[in-house]
Amino acid sequence: MVGFLLTVCIALLLVLVLFKKCGVTRPFSRLVLLSLLFCVLATACLGVNYVQSLLPGLQDGIAVSNTLAAFIVGEEQWSQEKFFQYFEGFMATSVILMGLYIIALMWEFRTRGK
Repeated sequence: MVGFLLTVCIALLLVLVLFKKCGVTRPFSRLVLLSLLFCVLATACLGVNYVQSLLPGLQDGIAVSNTLAAFIVGEEQWSQEKFFQYFEGFMATSVILMGLYIIALMWEFRTRGK
């Protein structure tokens, strides 16, 4: 999980620098929107992974069902509870990012006129 978070943070910083260099208007809200879209995709992948872990007979045991979920969850001690915790965490992060997106838009529109 730490490797995933570090990778995401570095990627977001690089995108922000790229936005600034290219003169993108409203770079912060667009960065938050990009983060939100990625988080929603990750939440969907983790949700599918969790639901598939609940269905008996679908796998020979418990497994990660897609590449993004495997990158997020990692290789250590899989369980249905762990899959649900990751899903729940990413869902909460998505809601927080929605709020941050609205705040970033309002902030950028207010400071644009000054």
